[in-house]
Amino acid sequence: MQYLSQDLVVLALNPQTGKTRFSWYAALEYGLVGSLLLDLVLRDKLEIDDDNRVIGAIHASHGQATAGNTGDEFLDRHLNEVLASSRPRTARFWITRWRRRYRWFQPIVLQNLVDLGVLERQEQRILGLFPTQRYFLTDESIQREIVQQVRAAVLAGTGLNSRMAALISLMQASHLTDSVFRPEERTEARSRIKAIAEGELVGKAVSKAIFIIQAAATLGAINGV
Repeated sequence: MQYLSQDLVVLALNPQTGKTRFSWYAALEYGLVGSLLLDLVLRDKLEIDDDNRVIGAIHASHGQATAGNTGDEFLDRHLNEVLASSRPRTARFWITRWRRRYRWFQPIVLQNLVDLGVLERQEQRILGLFPTQRYFLTDESIQREIVQQVRAAVLAGTGLNSRMAALISLMQASHLTDSVFRPEERTEARSRIKAIAEGELVGKAVSKAIFIIQAAATLGAINGV
């Protein structure tokens, strides 16, 4: 799919209940918001300098910042916000800012997947009184394919590129590893995910962003924000 957040929500979704799987409070939200930053870094539109500040990526051929245009309206809105800042801000600043803006980013991503026909929304009532929404995959093979790709990348190194490495690291930051790997695989999986996040394949800017997102997600979970 187009956005890391879309793949992350599909990984988090329980196809039987129509709800996202439990993760530490707010960890998935930080992972989703952080995926916006990672999408822009992966598209070579943003970089993270040695002081963890987010800056416009420098075009190698002429030493100038890349244009603030990805061809995607949603990403461009956030990219141009970063580029228009009066001074460079840290990655943590932007993740925290966007987290506060959206508060709950899941509904935005879920609705996007409904619009794309990936999910179907069902309105239900708890005890016949309290309205709730559940989301079901229109084709469960979509989730199975993403899970298989993640498992193959982590356990066998198959299909491991920078985008997949970013998704895997977001999955871990969102505390969703247990939903993808069996109990006997989890120790090895976590070790390999750590190596993937710190490896050369991801790139310095992505690796820094992942570390900051993981720290923000953990802090948010502990503080309940």
